[in-house]
Amino acid sequence: MLRQPGMWGQWASPMHVPFGHAPYTGQTLIRHSCQMICHPMPHLEKSFSQARPDHERRMVLALLALEAAASGRSSNGSSRPRLNSDPASCNKWHGVNYGNRFIPEDWMRHPYNFFQNVRRSARRVALWDLKGPEAKRRMMSWLDATILESHFAEMKSMGVEVIRVPCGYWNWVTYAHDDGPEVSGVYATGPIRESMKNLHRIASPREYRKYFDRIFEFAERHGVQILLDLHGLPGSQNGEIHSGVCIESKDEHLGFFQCQANLQMAVEAVREMARYAKSKRNLFGIQVISEPHLHTDEGHSFLESYYQQAILAAREFLDPSVPIVLFEWTYEMCKWDDNAFPESIYGKVCWDTHLYHFPSSGQTWTSQNNGLEQAKQAYSWDLQQLRQFSKAQGRDKVFVCEFSLAGPSLNSPETVEFAEWLVQQMDFACAGSMLWSYDNRITAWSLQRQCREWGVDWKRIWATRDNAREGAVVGIRAASFGTWLTANDQGAVEADAPEHSWWEEWVPYRYSVQGKAKLALRSAAFGTWLSVTSEGEVTQAENRSAWEEFSVLYHADHDGHQCISLQSFHGSWLAVRRFNGPASRLLLSSAYSIHDTEVNTAWLVN
Repeated sequence: MLRQPGMWGQWASPMHVPFGHAPYTGQTLIRHSCQMICHPMPHLEKSFSQARPDHERRMVLALLALEAAASGRSSNGSSRPRLNSDPASCNKWHGVNYGNRFIPEDWMRHPYNFFQNVRRSARRVALWDLKGPEAKRRMMSWLDATILESHFAEMKSMGVEVIRVPCGYWNWVTYAHDDGPEVSGVYATGPIRESMKNLHRIASPREYRKYFDRIFEFAERHGVQILLDLHGLPGSQNGEIHSGVCIESKDEHLGFFQCQANLQMAVEAVREMARYAKSKRNLFGIQVISEPHLHTDEGHSFLESYYQQAILAAREFLDPSVPIVLFEWTYEMCKWDDNAFPESIYGKVCWDTHLYHFPSSGQTWTSQNNGLEQAKQAYSWDLQQLRQFSKAQGRDKVFVCEFSLAGPSLNSPETVEFAEWLVQQMDFACAGSMLWSYDNRITAWSLQRQCREWGVDWKRIWATRDNAREGAVVGIRAASFGTWLTANDQGAVEADAPEHSWWEEWVPYRYSVQGKAKLALRSAAFGTWLSVTSEGEVTQAENRSAWEEFSVLYHADHDGHQCISLQSFHGSWLAVRRFNGPASRLLLSSAYSIHDTEVNTAWLVN
């Protein structure tokens, strides 16, 4: 049911004014309207009718100061900063993987089954199973059939900005004589080591080069950038088919990348990728690994060493502004120091992670059993880690280079809603996302099929921008108490945090509703919105609606910080009061009078 008209007369409720659908205008200056005095709302009439003359004078002075703030001047004529006048410096990139080309995968089978009649050496067939003179013919025919200019025209029309191209080390470097990647332990002299040599026996790097030329040429012609991704490393970083091999032991995948000889060969592959791509005008960046299974402390140290050497090898040819992309799983992100690879030393270094979730065995996520909410909940922890990692490394330096719509089995409207939600969450957490993959026989994994069969308009989803202008992260402190506005993991909002940490950080969004400037605040830690109910409860909301929007009253600066008051959609003011019970504490609520002596409604923006 719709609520009663709000302060500016619009009808709204959290259910009926979804994110991005308000009639926003281009104005983004935050200002209070004199309509508050000229046409007070019924629940404010008592407060204003009993106002003393000095009270009214203070309100007029505050409104004059506000008008000055809206024009960039203070009430005494000097210039003053506005709340987050600088937009956030984080561009969002969206794209897709051009997977199943240089490293065909048995399950994708599009446009045909690459591995037809190939005998597998393990549980699953992989590229290393190609042998003999037939191998080159099969691979070159496959590349001719699967790299077409029409693909790039279609990807561009679907809103793709960046295409990630997975490839293997054997596409760039090869071994002399009959040598191959190192394999350790009992496997050192067995069939695994011998089979790995098949990867670079298929064709020479020179013979693959024309296909990379073709990709860059087609992409440039259609205005798309290319991220070259070293997807398969010497010895395999994970033992999975997408690294070109399938190595399993007791239901566990084995990789043998973790040795110095394989590391050096991988570094040489990165060097050759950079040498080749240095003259490509539409190069987005070079990724040096994908999905490593190096989860021990020793594995982490090895990975760190590889990253350092690979970055510096690429920098021999690439400008410091060209991103070198690393990888980390969300559950390993805590192992890295903040700003782990400083730009002053390594140039621009970015990070990739992959987000996939599926129902547990025996479960389904369907429209009949609240599957959309179950899917959202499954991603919540990873998104929180992603937000925190973006803060540590730089929000414009972290991407999700693989995700899909696989997992839920929803009806069409909920599928579109899930796609929109997931992209919006990743955009808030980091610098963008890329779908796996452009084409596939399975719709949940195919950009092409999702657009054609499910009606998922990726171009609209990726381009969706309401007129809300995202600002740089701020902290908000209660002026009278010195404590911080904080969001907690129980969905509550409090105002008694004595110190400023990640939980006390908020991302401001400025926009207009019917010509009136508004502000919304989003928790940097949780991605939720600061919300005030009609009963005065202050909480977190999953989506932004009228109840999550505020008007701003500017006060004079205090100790060098901007001082504001926030008025909710309901006409109440965000307020803190001290509760003197058995344990003295601060309570956050909303008040209907900004000058109530029992509460503090002034906040300092830090």
